[in-house]
Amino acid sequence: MPTTPPKTPEPQKPLDWNAFKEFVEEFKNESDRAAVILGAAKLDALLGQILDRFLLPCTSSTDELLEGDSPLATFSARINICHRLGLISPQFAKSLHLVRRIRNGFAHELAGCSLNSGSHSDRLKSLLAPLRPLPFYRRFHDRFFDKMTPSTEFKACLAMMAARLETRASATTQVLAEKVWNFPQSSWADPSTGTVSAPSTEPGSAAET
Repeated sequence: MPTTPPKTPEPQKPLDWNAFKEFVEEFKNESDRAAVILGAAKLDALLGQILDRFLLPCTSSTDELLEGDSPLATFSARINICHRLGLISPQFAKSLHLVRRIRNGFAHELAGCSLNSGSHSDRLKSLLAPLRPLPFYRRFHDRFFDKMTPSTEFKACLAMMAARLETRASATTQVLAEKVWNFPQSSWADPSTGTVSAPSTEPGSAAET
């Protein structure tokens, strides 16, 4: 059976700086709750875009892996699979999980949510620990925010994470279809096939599944 032809990857594009600045300018005025919920949703969506570009295309109208209640439709699952596929680093995955845990905490609090209190503050410190020693982080923060607070630091960090995922998505190409392993093996249809021995270690034709 022929495989679905691989998607032709779009050329890698640099980050659209104007669009990114517009996003940050809008995002920075949100409350802590809105920044956490909306920011995590953006990261989740970007991970979905990365996986969509990397995986072989879905042949049905609904993606059984990435949409609805499917296995890779959750923020946690997308973080883990992107890490296990080598698309993001262990540290990036850890940072994304910290954002996810902050998001989950905010989602279960009805009022009074603040990044400067309780477990949110502890998780934020862990999230920011790799960034705070870096000169670029301070320059980036000061480019968009007037003063440094837990709220502005979270927003700056999340904006930087979103930018990294956007460039990761742009750089992502589809997994190589020629590595598909076939069953039955294509050579079994050849009458001249020799004696039965150990199964071949070679993949079948890329034109088969």
